[in-house]
Amino acid sequence: MQFTSPYSNKEFTLPDEKLPSADRFSMKCPFTGKKILFMRVGDKIRVTAGEQAHEAAPEAPVKPALILPQVEPDVYPPGSKVAFLYLQDSTWATAAQTLFKGHDYYISNAADELEAIAKLRLNEYDVLVAEDGEAGVRLQEEVASWPGGKRRRTNVVLVGSGGTSNDPKAAFVKGANAYFALSDGAKASDLLDGALTGYGLYYQLLDMARKQMEE
Repeated sequence: MQFTSPYSNKEFTLPDEKLPSADRFSMKCPFTGKKILFMRVGDKIRVTAGEQAHEAAPEAPVKPALILPQVEPDVYPPGSKVAFLYLQDSTWATAAQTLFKGHDYYISNAADELEAIAKLRLNEYDVLVAEDGEAGVRLQEEVASWPGGKRRRTNVVLVGSGGTSNDPKAAFVKGANAYFALSDGAKASDLLDGALTGYGLYYQLLDMARKQMEE
């Protein structure tokens, strides 16, 4: 029996006495190693590809690398608490500045999202308060890429229109420790103060549980 490989298009000969008697059998193409399927149809044997070709899945588009501005490292006294604020809303920005200064935090700001990302890559902050929305999409992607240790060391607070204040679901979806409604600007100081207290209590409980496990 002579046949042509559906893969290499080369012709081969199989001795008739060595052909299996089964209605369906297979062998590997000597050139490609792929399976060739033989099927008896009446007095003839039909040769087909035994491995279906799969179209390669389209590759996901690669996001272009961010071109970040050059920034200088933040310099504060050793042991200082530092809050990074990226807020466009003037009510929230003013309330945050006043609150964190009252809690003896140093404050770092950024003029735009790319500068904010550059500073987040260069420095570590105790608290990050950012506005949720189109102006902060890439900043949130940056936070989501942080390794676990760095993420746990930073109290991430988002302010936006994606949920109500203190909504745990909105915070979880956005990967934040707390989420506040932008419309609650009149309560901004109290809400931010609660975010600081809640973060501290949460990690106190974790530390207590860790120590109990070690005993």
